[in-house]
Amino acid sequence: MNKADDLPAKRQHMNLLFDFYGSLLTQKQAACFTLRYIDDFSLAEIAQELDISPQAAVDFLKRGIGSLEHYENHLALVNKHQQRQVLTENILTNIASLGQTILHESTTDIIKSLQDIRNSISDISQI
Repeated sequence: MNKADDLPAKRQHMNLLFDFYGSLLTQKQAACFTLRYIDDFSLAEIAQELDISPQAAVDFLKRGIGSLEHYENHLALVNKHQQRQVLTENILTNIASLGQTILHESTTDIIKSLQDIRNSISDISQI
């Protein structure tokens, strides 16, 4: 996979980091990040908008991104959020399966489905 293929995934990851930790950035870092990753400004446009040099815009972005990644490395809130989303999707799948099982299967299969749902809920509470 080349770099261009990964840009949407990187942008989504950066935006998630910003959603969770953006309030911890300095005002300039947050402004640069917002203009770059949310408003899709070029570095020159960011510099002009904030009345700073293009190099200062690069520096604010690098430090801001570094801070966001540092917070995620220590707190892992985005990772836990994503794990909860996967587990929630599993619960919904199990509930849908349970609905089908009730219509077509035995009590043993229904109990198994309920246990799967309980286990998924337990996994979420541990995150």
